[in-house]
Parts: sequence; structure tokens; C-alpha cells
Amino acid sequence: STLAVTGEAGEELPRFFIPGQVVHLYKENGLSRAAAAPCTHEALTRIHPTPRMVEDHKVKAYDEALRQACIRKPRTPRWESNEERSLCACCQADFNWAYVLKSEPQRMLARFHCFSCGKVVCDGCSQNRRAHEQLGFVVPVRTCDSCFYSPDSDP
Repeated sequence: STLAVTGEAGEELPRFFIPGQVVHLYKENGLSRAAAAPCTHEALTRIHPTPRMVEDHKVKAYDEALRQACIRKPRTPRWESNEERSLCACCQADFNWAYVLKSEPQRMLARFHCFSCGKVVCDGCSQNRRAHEQLGFVVPVRTCDSCFYSPDSDP
């Protein structure tokens, strides 16, 4: 189906959309969730390039996302926002300590979330990966040192 839209030069362009029900898969606290979206929603008329856009559209990614979205009452912890923490939750160091460039964009790139506790940590303190099936993560995900080496953590 198409709807009329005008291009930059004022010419009429067809506006394509997928007819029927669209299921929007998104992340909340690291876990995939799903929501119904109308096929005519404006956000679906544009392509937004992201670093993971090719990987996110492979069958394996859809399979994992749909399995996570089916969890009715997820037990994932609330993820801290980047603004809530100025230092790593594990080592208490500034996120820029290991980088020559001390800019805010670099600080943003140097922050990561632990999928187990939801805290913001540096790359050095979150090198380990572990599956947390009780939270819905059946494949190994980034886990901070505090959670990974905790006696209460799953081996």
C-alpha cells in the first residue's frame, strides 16, 4: 500500500509501508520486549542507521529477542542511567581513565551496563560474559566483576 508524500524538490513520492500488524522489538533494562505498532506509524517510514542494525535483523537475533519478549514478568534489575553514575560501580575510577581523549563522547563510549545488576561499569571491570537464565539471558552477556566473582552468582 502507498500514501502520497512530497520529496525535497516538491515531487510526489510513494510512501510504502507494510500492511498488517507490526511487532516492535525494543530493549528495556537489556531484555528484549515487544509492542504492537500501527504499520502507518511515522517512525517506520525512516531508516535510522545504528551500529548493530545488520546484526539485529538476522534470524538468530529475532529468535533471541522473541524468546525474551515472551517472558511475562521479567526479573531483570533496573538499569542505572549514565547520568546516575560518574564513576565505575566496581573500581570507582573515572570512565575516561584508560583513554587519551578525555571528552564527554568518549566517556559515553567507555560506559557499559552489567546485565546482572544493572549498574554502569567501565570496560575493564566488565570483560566477563555469563548467561543469566533466571533473568532471561540464555546467551553469555556482559557481567561486571562484582557479579561475576560473587559467591552468590551462578557458575
